[in-house]
Amino acid sequence: MSKKHLVVKKLDINNLSDVMKLQEKIIQGLHPDEQHFILHRTEEDYMKSLNGKSSNMLGVFDGDTLIAQTVYCMPQNDENRDMPEFKPEIENKDLVLYEAILVDPAYRGSSLMKKMLEYIENHAIDNGRTHSIIQIAVDNPASWINALHHGMAITKVDTDPNDGVQVIYLEKRITHKADKEVQATPVANSYSMYLGDNIHTKIPTLFNKMQYLIQKGYHGTSLNKETKSLIWEKQGNITNILDFNLFWNNKKVSSL
Repeated sequence: MSKKHLVVKKLDINNLSDVMKLQEKIIQGLHPDEQHFILHRTEEDYMKSLNGKSSNMLGVFDGDTLIAQTVYCMPQNDENRDMPEFKPEIENKDLVLYEAILVDPAYRGSSLMKKMLEYIENHAIDNGRTHSIIQIAVDNPASWINALHHGMAITKVDTDPNDGVQVIYLEKRITHKADKEVQATPVANSYSMYLGDNIHTKIPTLFNKMQYLIQKGYHGTSLNKETKSLIWEKQGNITNILDFNLFWNNKKVSSL
């Protein structure tokens, strides 16, 4: 495991065996409660992306070894797309969808997800796409935190209409390459949601709080590492965040 000569490249049918091996390795390394993080794709499923026009696959290699892979889709207007429940008002031709991002556990912490998203984003911009979206299980915080670091924002929190899993939807406008990422600084129209050292123990409560904030017009925009908090910013008209604090504290008291 060198981590010195990592190469990102588009995958094709010749990589099918490596793709299946990496998926199996990652699934076997997961706790049974975590295996729903990954959509278990068949060879036929992957072949559609390896040979596809709208659906594509990207991989990261360490030498000759595939260590990370992702499926991404740039659908046309006459095609059905995944996640039709999210951003239906945006035309297919303007979208890029990130799907099935898998990283070898031995290479976690190497910013591979970030490298792949940047590569795909540049490819999407070159093809006239203006908006990227992704869906991630709420109890897979490592992935949605990585998406936040990539500049995506949490704008919907719901259950997947297909399997009922609690999920987070993130999006990003990708038209302007030169736009600088805004550093999150708590202001009057922002809310800092403390995540703590063990996010997994807080998932049920976080899901409910996220849903409420979304309903009130807030978007989850970034992670403050120093305070271990997720920053939410009010969209549109500014309202007093004290309203949320009052609501949530009353809710906790009434549930005692």
